[in-house]
Amino acid sequence: MIERRTDHLTRKRVAEMSAEEMRRALLVSEKTNLPNRRAFDEGEASPFVAMSDVNGLKALNDQFGYTAGDVLISRFANVLVSVGLDAYHDKGDEFLCKGKSYPELNQKLAQAQHILNHQPFPVVALDGRITTIPGADFCFGIGTSLAEAERSLKHQKELRKVEK
Repeated sequence: MIERRTDHLTRKRVAEMSAEEMRRALLVSEKTNLPNRRAFDEGEASPFVAMSDVNGLKALNDQFGYTAGDVLISRFANVLVSVGLDAYHDKGDEFLCKGKSYPELNQKLAQAQHILNHQPFPVVALDGRITTIPGADFCFGIGTSLAEAERSLKHQKELRKVEK
């Protein structure tokens, strides 16, 4: 790791950032352009939250490379926003959402699941060929707190393992 006190280029770049650039760097995910976990934590509280996790990302990365996984993560972020969710990129393939009610979050996340499942998307495979992925899936959990949403997500994942 580069010692920040001796990394003069980074120090200069940070010193030249405007307040808006600094805010964006602190509160927005570079990978998805969604607000990040810090923005989620610092934002207005909501009665319900959801936690979601893309299924099969490791297998996709292993088969097609990390670029394909990044395409899927970006696509997932766009789908969450397209259905009207107040979505945040936590880390990796994990996303958080805020909502006013359980039915609202459940309906919008189910709609996002349908879209992600049924819309193919192209990726560049490791051999350089463009390959169409038929769709993707994700699990989600909803609760009145992140801890409750995480327990619900874990339960959903366990149910999917049993179904397979």
